[in-house]
Amino acid sequence: MSSPSVIEYTILAVLLSAALAALFVGMRRHRLRAAQGRAEGAGDGGAKRLFGRELNPDAFAHRALLTERLWKRPLAGLAHTLLLGGAVIEILGHGSFAISFVGADVYGGWFGTVVMRWGRELAGLAMVLGVTFFLVRRLGRYERLVKGGERKGFLAMEVLLLLTAVAGFTAEAFRLAALSQPSNGEFVGNALASGLSGLGAGAVARGDLLMWWGHGLLGVGFIALIAYTPLSHMLLGPLNSALARKRPGIQLAPIDFDAEEGELRLGAARLADLPQKSLFDASACVGCGRCQEVCPAAQTGKALSPKVVMLTCADYLAQGRADDPQLIDDIGSEAIFDCTTCAACIEECPVSNAPAEIILELRRNLVMDRSEMPDSLAMVNRNLESRGHPFTGTAANPDDWCKGLDVPLFEAGTTEYLLWLGCAVTYEERAQEVARAMVRILDAAGVSWGVLGEARCTGDPAKMAGNEIQFVEMAQDNIETFRERGIQKVVTMCAHCFNSFDRYYPELGADWVTIPHSVLIEELIAAGRLQVERDEDDLITFHDPCYLARHNDIVEEPRRVLSSVGKLIEMSRSRKDSMCCGAGGCNYWSAGKTGTARINDVRTREALDTGAGKIATSCSFCLLMLSSSASREGPERKVFDIAELVADALTGGHADKRGS
Repeated sequence: MSSPSVIEYTILAVLLSAALAALFVGMRRHRLRAAQGRAEGAGDGGAKRLFGRELNPDAFAHRALLTERLWKRPLAGLAHTLLLGGAVIEILGHGSFAISFVGADVYGGWFGTVVMRWGRELAGLAMVLGVTFFLVRRLGRYERLVKGGERKGFLAMEVLLLLTAVAGFTAEAFRLAALSQPSNGEFVGNALASGLSGLGAGAVARGDLLMWWGHGLLGVGFIALIAYTPLSHMLLGPLNSALARKRPGIQLAPIDFDAEEGELRLGAARLADLPQKSLFDASACVGCGRCQEVCPAAQTGKALSPKVVMLTCADYLAQGRADDPQLIDDIGSEAIFDCTTCAACIEECPVSNAPAEIILELRRNLVMDRSEMPDSLAMVNRNLESRGHPFTGTAANPDDWCKGLDVPLFEAGTTEYLLWLGCAVTYEERAQEVARAMVRILDAAGVSWGVLGEARCTGDPAKMAGNEIQFVEMAQDNIETFRERGIQKVVTMCAHCFNSFDRYYPELGADWVTIPHSVLIEELIAAGRLQVERDEDDLITFHDPCYLARHNDIVEEPRRVLSSVGKLIEMSRSRKDSMCCGAGGCNYWSAGKTGTARINDVRTREALDTGAGKIATSCSFCLLMLSSSASREGPERKVFDIAELVADALTGGHADKRGS
């Protein structure tokens, strides 16, 4: 026996071609599975669209190529980088070796030294280190990998990959031993080859050929199996990131209520009712548990686990059960209504899955098709239908907030900004103080503003509760009113109101500009129209509302505002990694009724642990949730809206300090 011949290289090339064909067939199967879902958007973009989505080069570059989200956990990020980087260099090296058959000297010159020797050697070591990390973690039953279930096949493929890399070094050692001279750069092979010096020339030659075949067949087998195991995420993940929406957060597709009979879908009870991208998400999911670790419901012992939702969908997809309506019952209504719509799962997923969008499609079906919902949510729906707002038993009247204030009505053609109140500011006494603070700020800055004069709600509670019918009715009524009054600029004091106006109203014909009050305040301070006094001893920590930070990338503006009035101290979880207050998805009306802890209590404790004297936020629902928890710490007020802190810091005769 001797070194591999041309015939043996040809046989291996044929086997590699077959493995690549198997990979192609497997990937095509993933695409066909996803195609069982609902078509999303127009398909007129040619190669620039897939599953109705425009490609997102930025997400592909940052999440797939730079693996930014993986690096949130540095060890895992490093292991992935070692494995991916090593694999790329090895593929380049093996591909380059193939051209040696047409006379190219790939082992000569700088390329031979840098890539074919040093590069491949270091790449092989990187792969061994990377896959060993994953094997140790897998065998050690790392909690987030096993809690809630596992994708089967990871362990076997990781072992196969490790054996392939080890076989590669062993084959290299026999090759170098057969040459009877060390190789510049192939230091691992040189070290192993020195241990083979006691073998005879015949044994070395036989070992050379045997390990060449062993390494080759293991590599070919690994390639052939990729698409049929969870390792398919190596290809599905980058593609899924390329299909991520350019706007962050949750984006629920509009429902065509004018669709012909049989075509109208009220949410989803089956996989086939979900958008195709959601089914592709299920294929790309690796069950890493990162979504589960950041989900506020899962963290506080509630029924929901976004990981379990994704794994359940993946199992149904793999079993060919795309039309099985049992899916919604297997996931369970309690889990479906536990979602706070915070989008932490979407922000965290390294392969750009959107579990929350699947959950909300299931919620839509429960509410609109099956009329199933918790009692608290049924109450909200009844109030929205009969009163136009979601609150029950409130002691506040719609005009209580403006008593003693000179509040102008919006006048078409004269007033620049509409100050939108929303339901929380209108009907919750604590939130009414935010509106009073905004009046002082707008007047101090000389802003032209006015209010509608009647209480209104955007309909966000209806939409996030799953009642799209009620949302559309309320939204269309608001849009008609705004058009009649010529409103072009709207200032909101609630993150949910801003998100609805800016994200969903344009789908229904709205054409105005919506500005969160924190953003407007920052602009006014930057322009010199607001003068505030800074107190260095005033320690403030900021709670990012999910619907501003994760949903809309509004992160720095409120921080600049707070830094102008005091010293900002960050929580351990902040910005787009902030923890939810627990109010979203209509959970404001049911918070704390299930689980081991209240989400708002956990978040408030994080804020208090910073040592800050004040907790600031820029959403009326966050204000109410955190205030409820902080009140248990004593009578002193600890939670403030950003507008209240700015109003108290106004200079030039506008300050009117309130006590605690």
